[in-house]
Amino acid sequence: MFVIKIICKPEKLPIMKTKIVMLISLSLLGLVACQSPKEKLVDKIKSNENILFSDSMKTLDDSLAVATLDLYSSYANQFPEDTNSIEYLFKAADLALGLKKAPRSLESLELLIQRYPQSAKAASALFMQAFIHETAIQDKEGAKALFSQFMQKYPEHPLYSSAKSSFDQLNAGISDEELIRMFESKQDSLASGLK
Repeated sequence: MFVIKIICKPEKLPIMKTKIVMLISLSLLGLVACQSPKEKLVDKIKSNENILFSDSMKTLDDSLAVATLDLYSSYANQFPEDTNSIEYLFKAADLALGLKKAPRSLESLELLIQRYPQSAKAASALFMQAFIHETAIQDKEGAKALFSQFMQKYPEHPLYSSAKSSFDQLNAGISDEELIRMFESKQDSLASGLK
């Protein structure tokens, strides 16, 4: 401020301040306008996620969810080398399943497994594929094959025991209802044995 007073006449100070503020504002605007397509896409995804998931008691806005699903897929297709693509494909699968779009969920999971077989999410994606085949599309044979593949590839994974239980249940031809009845009767017999 002192330098400005020496260089400029006092009557020109308000004009100089206005010009400096405008210059700073234009510079900031230029920085925002110069965002890369990648950054713009990430910002839009984050914005949509904040709206979608801000209130767990709120019903899902289907149109916003579908738009977010499209953004996840778009990001993964435009920037396959980016590690965020793995997370976005997994989120796309989860969101698609929530929207009752099992085929779209399976597509995202398959893409994740094919592109990123060494990622930490690949095992979970394979398990989720098997689960969707079993529960959402009622493809028991497909589910058995995928659970078997999961158990062969990931014998040390935390989901292994769940995969084995599901595989065994499918192999035995036990329905969910029968399994529940068996579990309840086992609980009843245990409870009576403790008396």
